[in-house]
Amino acid sequence: MSLLDTSADPPHVAADRLLQIIEARFGDGLEEARAATATGPTADAEGLRSAYLTLLKLCLCDLAGTTTTSVARTIDGAVMSRELADGQLRFRAAGLDWPLHGLTMVGLARLDDLQACVESVIRDGIEGDLIEAGSWRGGASMLMRATLNSLGEGDRTLWVCDSFQGFPSTEATGQDGYDLDADLANCDFLAVPLEEVKANFARFGLTGNVNFVPGFFEDTLPQLPARRWAVARLDGDSYDATRLGLEVLYPNVAEGGYVVIDDYLPLEDCRRAVDDFRRERGITEPIEAIDWSGARWRKTSPPEPLPDTPEPTPEGLGVPRLTARSIPRPAARQRIPATEEMALRHELGELRAQLHAAQDEIEALRRHPLRGPRAWAAARLRRGGRA
Repeated sequence: MSLLDTSADPPHVAADRLLQIIEARFGDGLEEARAATATGPTADAEGLRSAYLTLLKLCLCDLAGTTTTSVARTIDGAVMSRELADGQLRFRAAGLDWPLHGLTMVGLARLDDLQACVESVIRDGIEGDLIEAGSWRGGASMLMRATLNSLGEGDRTLWVCDSFQGFPSTEATGQDGYDLDADLANCDFLAVPLEEVKANFARFGLTGNVNFVPGFFEDTLPQLPARRWAVARLDGDSYDATRLGLEVLYPNVAEGGYVVIDDYLPLEDCRRAVDDFRRERGITEPIEAIDWSGARWRKTSPPEPLPDTPEPTPEGLGVPRLTARSIPRPAARQRIPATEEMALRHELGELRAQLHAAQDEIEALRRHPLRGPRAWAAARLRRGGRA
């Protein structure tokens, strides 16, 4: 999570202030965050299924232990981590921070709701596959696959669409000096390689019937095969990414299917894209808030007919053309220093500056030996001759 104005503070101080800023801005979201607990298993199949999914959600959020580690990023690009423990764990439960090790940022309420959406379409017999556009490390998609498997719906396909190299590069256009698209594009922490996401699915035993579609949305979403969608989850943040996802996916969302928007409430660009699309399409189904960030609606109108054309294979998707805005990022993971380390770096920088100043003064005295005594004498005269 980024701080927009840290000019007055060293990076580690700005990072420590981040939780205070979040609490002041999203206090209601923190108050509404549910406890980070799982359902205990029972002997019946449904009880075991529920226990598995609630424990999975804790693991995806990195909330299964006593502490977790959060990442903060300043607007000038400094990235650092700090430990969350005890009451601070509610920030993660609410989806209000960037996890260093967790597989999703969305928090427990949005995961709970996403599970409920999947269970709803299965219970109501809604046709279609499931898709997420914007997966990061894959946690929300992993929950959808696990929910399908737990309900015996292994035949439904899960589509995971992401650049797997962060946001596309773009020029800043914000009138107030800040531009969301440019800020996100400059954050390598958001770039997670495809191989790493696939490994996350494999580690949890969720590899069956998952199609990964790598590439920027403008290159890949229009090439998706004509499929019916039961759940379409969009997490593109920006206006263009959200609008494109709706343009491509919404016509094929099944009647009774769900459209889930991750950042509808806090991000103005995302909200404007959704509102513009709904207004232009005459969509009147009410948008329901999930938590402080996410929202969704359930489609009540029939989808457009699917074209009777051969489907491209998944292997034929996700080969984006290279443009000025789609420069591949290195796959190596950036090391995230702790705030304590950043504080030591800042202190060391100040000590080095003092040392350099002292060295410069010594050198000046060497060049002008009488400078020191003269300065001492002048100061003494100003004090009226007192030592």
